[in-house]
Amino acid sequence: MLASKAVGSGSLLGQLSQIGIGLGENPVLLKFSRTDETQADLLGAQIAAQAGYNPIELAHFFQKLETSGGAQGPQFLSDHPNPGNRTKAIEEEIQKMGPKNYSAGTGQLPRMKAIVAKLPPPRKAPAQKGS
Repeated sequence: MLASKAVGSGSLLGQLSQIGIGLGENPVLLKFSRTDETQADLLGAQIAAQAGYNPIELAHFFQKLETSGGAQGPQFLSDHPNPGNRTKAIEEEIQKMGPKNYSAGTGQLPRMKAIVAKLPPPRKAPAQKGS
C-alpha cells in the first residue's frame, strides 16, 4: 500500500517511474511517426514528378536542412527521419521512377511566381499594450 501511494503521489519515485514508462513508449510511437514521414516524402516525390517538377529538388531541400541543422540527437529519439536518410530515400525512389526530363518552366511554377510577386508586403502587427 505504501509503495503504490509513493509511486502515484508525485514523489520522486513516482516521477521517475513515469519517465521510465514514457521512454519505453517513445521509440514505438516515434517509429510510426518516422514511417509516416518517409511515406509522405516518397509520395511527395512521386506527385512532384507527375506534375512535371524534378523530385530531386525535394532531396536537395533535405540536404540544405541537414547542413543548416548542425548536430542533431539520435534518430531513434526523433519523430522525424534524419534529413540524410530522407535524401537517400527520395533519391532511391527517383531511381525507381526511371528517367524523365524536367524543366524549370514545367507546371504552374512561373504563373505562381508571378502571382506571389504581385502580393502586397505583409502588414506589421500592432504593438501590444504592456510590451
